[in-house]
Amino acid sequence: MRSGLIISLILLAVVIVCGVMNIHVAKDVSQRYVSAAEELREMALAEEWGRAGETVEAYHTRWKDTLEWLQMLINHGDGDEVSFALECIGAGVEAKDLVTCLQGCAQLREAAEHLYHRDAFTLGNIL
Repeated sequence: MRSGLIISLILLAVVIVCGVMNIHVAKDVSQRYVSAAEELREMALAEEWGRAGETVEAYHTRWKDTLEWLQMLINHGDGDEVSFALECIGAGVEAKDLVTCLQGCAQLREAAEHLYHRDAFTLGNIL
């Protein structure tokens, strides 16, 4: 009986530690891409298309690498929303279309914020 209780407590501690680590990882990734959305928005407003193209490509490549392991921690659809937003920004930069870029940046910001909020340790997410 006592060994079962000890094992249960150890497993509970492992689950809590893993959950806290998951929260920090999701928050870090979320903040990175919220910042990316703002950076790309500023480049689009300044019409720095060459620099914006290189930057969005770098973020998209990094996102693909991150998504490979991140999909074990987050909802698949949330990752797809970020991917779609980056594609939208890339298309806008390629076409030098300010409206498409700004729309993509807004979508990226919203999708990136959802990465953290859906994994946050809140009563709504627990229930």
